[in-house]
Amino acid sequence: MKKIIKNHNIYHYAWVIVLICAVVQMVGAAIRIGFGVLVDPLVEIFGWSSGSIGLAYAFMSIITAFSSPIAGFLCFKIGCKKTMIWGTILFFIGMIWISQISQIWELYVSYGLVFGVAQSFLLVPAVPIVSNWFDKYLGLGTGLMMGAWSLGPAISVQILAIFFEIYGWRDSFIIIGITGTLVLLTFLFFLKDTPNEIKKFPYGFSVKKKNKKDRNFSLLEQKNIQRLIYKKNEFWNLINIHFLGCVSHSIILVGIIPMGINAGLSSLSAAGILTTLSVISIFSRIITPIIADKYGSKPIMFFSLFGQGIGVLILLNATEAWEFYTFAVLWAIPYGGEGAAFPIINRQYFGKFPIGTTYGWQIFGAGLGMALGGILPGIIFDLNKSYNLAIILSALFSIFASIIILFLKNTKKEIIPT
Repeated sequence: MKKIIKNHNIYHYAWVIVLICAVVQMVGAAIRIGFGVLVDPLVEIFGWSSGSIGLAYAFMSIITAFSSPIAGFLCFKIGCKKTMIWGTILFFIGMIWISQISQIWELYVSYGLVFGVAQSFLLVPAVPIVSNWFDKYLGLGTGLMMGAWSLGPAISVQILAIFFEIYGWRDSFIIIGITGTLVLLTFLFFLKDTPNEIKKFPYGFSVKKKNKKDRNFSLLEQKNIQRLIYKKNEFWNLINIHFLGCVSHSIILVGIIPMGINAGLSSLSAAGILTTLSVISIFSRIITPIIADKYGSKPIMFFSLFGQGIGVLILLNATEAWEFYTFAVLWAIPYGGEGAAFPIINRQYFGKFPIGTTYGWQIFGAGLGMALGGILPGIIFDLNKSYNLAIILSALFSIFASIIILFLKNTKKEIIPT
């Protein structure tokens, strides 16, 4: 313990950056995962099918996918902070608009289009910002930030479920939209894109060991290096892995509440399944980047995706609450680690080169995966009156992604020396 305290300075501004990005991640992740709570009220009030409602989630994920590379580009062009502010504005517009919808096309535009762009503008910039602030111990900083991906949904799902019961879904979106926007703007006021803005060094940086890797990259250098990255198989395979993994867990995140309700659970009990897996996954989201940073990303990414694929099979023909909650506890651990190592493997492959564009393309793959995975449960249930096929597909997508990981290059050596 003394050694840990000695090696880490808790007063460094990098930890403020981690906190700010964690809060932004909480809101961004809540936009996506909180959708499951909205499905049944819309079916009950408007009579829309679960499949048609699921299209809004799919559309949102597609828009997030295509706007993520744009968000990565804007990080370089106007700065990550300004990109997040635009995301916050869109978050507010989307929340208020959803509270007023009466036609399904309005759900597609407000949740699908507006939230789709908002999510990419909130989530994509957080990773390159944290990377900018850590010369060493990036795994620790990333892990603490990634924990918010689970903490946000864990809190928001229960808040939405409780608010729906008390205020109704329309007023709930207004209240949460206004409160969330004020919280985001308050935290973003203190955000700094790079340590240079306040004349600081990145966390773990040693002035005595200053070398060329600590320099700023010129525009020409960034363009040339990014072209080299595009030519590497690892660049494309990481996009594919993120796509497959997100198809797998999106099927569950969107479908688990309707699955529980279909099995006879109350809406609050079904929402509790999602809350449970979100809380449990906080641990693996924090620890996975630390392990990846220290021992390499490939093994931990493989076991996370393989475990996610095998664990989902617990849901086949589940009918009791204890079965759903057992699944939530066991599946949450590999699920939490599935995407948490991506910032680390980018550092290991591409060094300290700014990863905004590269990571934006990986989120592009993730967004397409979330779109496909989000639409499958509703469509499959509408056709078969069962979620079993969706569960099997979730397992297959995740296991396939784990196989691709085996073909990635070793992470001990940068594939693009910078």
